[in-house]
Amino acid sequence: MMLDCSLVREDFEVIAREGIAYLDNAASTLKPRQVIEAMASFMRESYANVHRGVHRLSVRASMAYETAHEAVAKFIGADSWEEVVFLRNTTEASQLLVETLVTNGVIGEGDEVVLTEAEHHSILLPWLRALKRVGAKPRILPVNDEGVPEWGLLDEYLGKRTKAVVFAHISNVTGYVTNVREVVKKARSVGALVVLDAAQSIPHMPFNVKELGIDFALFSGHKMLGPTGIGVLWGRADLLRELEPPLGGGGSVRDVVLAGVGVRVEWDDPPWRFEAGTPPIIEAVGLAEAVAYLKRLGMGDVARHEKELTTKALAELSSIDEVEVVGPKDPGRRHGIVSFVVRGHNPDAVGVWLDARKIAVRTGKHCAHPLHHRLGLDGTVRASFYIYNCVDDVERLVSAVREYVARYGRG
Repeated sequence: MMLDCSLVREDFEVIAREGIAYLDNAASTLKPRQVIEAMASFMRESYANVHRGVHRLSVRASMAYETAHEAVAKFIGADSWEEVVFLRNTTEASQLLVETLVTNGVIGEGDEVVLTEAEHHSILLPWLRALKRVGAKPRILPVNDEGVPEWGLLDEYLGKRTKAVVFAHISNVTGYVTNVREVVKKARSVGALVVLDAAQSIPHMPFNVKELGIDFALFSGHKMLGPTGIGVLWGRADLLRELEPPLGGGGSVRDVVLAGVGVRVEWDDPPWRFEAGTPPIIEAVGLAEAVAYLKRLGMGDVARHEKELTTKALAELSSIDEVEVVGPKDPGRRHGIVSFVVRGHNPDAVGVWLDARKIAVRTGKHCAHPLHHRLGLDGTVRASFYIYNCVDDVERLVSAVREYVARYGRG
């Protein structure tokens, strides 16, 4: 049974109220009423701080929080909920992971990490800064004229000092889908860890960390129907158990003993050792409900629905003479995202035109400035699709772009 986008729309009140075609899903998705109500109900009936409390509200809240870890773990095919660390977003997950690897000496002076020219700033900035601080070397794999990483050159970038290969599953600009298993195979040949930015893939397609063979995955709740303020770092249990956290605080330890001017710390088990301080409790409840919502739809159907919309948008926008679509022209190589420019026109001007027609897109460089610099672009217009988008949303977008071109022509 295919996904019924018109039926799904009924759970998103803003679509009917505003009459909006919401095509800004790569930035953040809308929230269904089920997620909103789950969070509100928890706050009304079950809220307390989690862990260590013996009163009934704390016990109830702790159970909900731990259940959220388990729900996410099952959704991504993890072995255990202990492999799921809750943070604020993908950026913080990226920051925590690289700082953990550096703090534990997994990456040090003279070591190398492979990244690509297509990465989001949430990957590039934390990793480049941490590598510079410890004297490690980034190896930046270039992209081709389509904005796709030159994976055929990867062997030349790998070596005996390579400690990790870090890359996006799906580009947030071009929508290009990387063959993760091929990259993993090559990374394993030199004993490197594989870190996957899955922010644009986990919400949109079936995803299994074990089948992919990766070591770490990063993603955000707000891009998959959940609230802002919660992200996920998934890591293999054997790795997380070996690593000490770079941050400490309440809830991360079993015991702390002052010894003269020093301190002896006994860290708690994962994931708690990596979740110092009061965690995103309410947000975790919302994310668990978002995961349940997506499971009811079926991720295979979600992926097929988005592929249909992507294929139509790619074909019709490419047929407009003044429009240049960024990324692979083959819809089989991309998923859920179509970025484009109207030649000679500022992307923001196109975005404002579309907004006046109640079509929401994202304009700019999408936190991927190096990729835009490589392609010689000052920005793009990005349309990104999700479960509540139907064919009529694509038709509205294409029609509005055609009207813009007919009115303003070549810039």
